[in-house]
Amino acid sequence: MSSLHIGDTGLFVAMGKPSNKRYKVVRQFARRNDLTFVLPERVYNELTMDNSDSQQLPVDKAIEEGWTAVAPPLEFSQPSVSRAMDGVQRYIANADDRPADEVERADAALAALAAQHLSAGTATSVYIYTTDIAAGEGAETVLATEGYGDSITFINGFQFIEDLLPDDR
Repeated sequence: MSSLHIGDTGLFVAMGKPSNKRYKVVRQFARRNDLTFVLPERVYNELTMDNSDSQQLPVDKAIEEGWTAVAPPLEFSQPSVSRAMDGVQRYIANADDRPADEVERADAALAALAAQHLSAGTATSVYIYTTDIAAGEGAETVLATEGYGDSITFINGFQFIEDLLPDDR
């Protein structure tokens, strides 16, 4: 069984800098479980767009260390990828009571990346780590309509990090 672990912007923001305990426990989790967090390009772009600082960004450090990678561009010619992107945008828009065109495409890209891998057979299970509840629930809901309900798991990014931190914080 091949698993895909997709991370979002909020997960990396919540982890903070490489010297932070939260960053260290997530890195340790990834290494201990021999997994790589894969980021859609849109997520990576969000994390790096305001890099006026000369310091290395936490996401780039995670990539350099080998426990995070950026996915190739999404293949919107695949119908399930387009449906996942559009469906999650609508789901988030309804949950937040705002127009779909105001929803960040990076949030919907999480489900689109999952759909791309599930439909291609390169993953049999997908875990989406996001701090955006509507994006996570939307991905589960929309991908269930595509027949992948048993293959997709939304993991609340904040709770994930909290659960990894030692009790003696």
